[in-house]
Amino acid sequence: MEIVSFEPYHIGIKLLPHVNLGVLEGKLRRVLKEKGFEGTEKPVVELPVKFGPPIEVVGVKNDVRIELHIPASALNTIGEKPEIVMAVFEEINTILPELNYDLKATVAFYEILANILIKSKKRPVEMINKALKINLEPLKEIGEVVVDSFRIINISPKEEESSLRMIVEPNPNNPDSMYLVRLSFQSPKMEKIASFHNELQSRILKTINSLE
Repeated sequence: MEIVSFEPYHIGIKLLPHVNLGVLEGKLRRVLKEKGFEGTEKPVVELPVKFGPPIEVVGVKNDVRIELHIPASALNTIGEKPEIVMAVFEEINTILPELNYDLKATVAFYEILANILIKSKKRPVEMINKALKINLEPLKEIGEVVVDSFRIINISPKEEESSLRMIVEPNPNNPDSMYLVRLSFQSPKMEKIASFHNELQSRILKTINSLE
């Protein structure tokens, strides 16, 4: 069993409502350009538009995009290689104070989002059904009925605690030999995000291995 890919790996900063996203965007484009990021120029829109795009890419480094998600009020680093995404995220997290944004005053929480593809020698739907041991006999007259996914959460986390949501299912694109794990991990503390990131791959593999 092995992790094949992350599609994608995302570390985000959820900003508090009082943060002016237009001002932040301008500051980020300027400083990221000075620091050698690519794609920092705002695209020219030839036709008049009533509303701007919901997502602004304010910079790119090592194939990691820095996106300002306007509706969600979030600043996100997104790529496919977790270690590179984390390195860029940490750099962005140091840039914000340089721009006079106090992290405690502007950040609601941090979040890791990931779609993780895991290759297995066994059939995921069979392993999930075997592990959950749910009696589906009352439904057999409908046809072949299976449990094809399950969710893992921490129940009612307190405001200062981390929050985990994880859905495990067969990968729709390759259901006979690959799992898809859809992960969300939130924490108000940067150090919790870093710690979870460092152990994420090991924790995910141990969890999926326990099914087999």
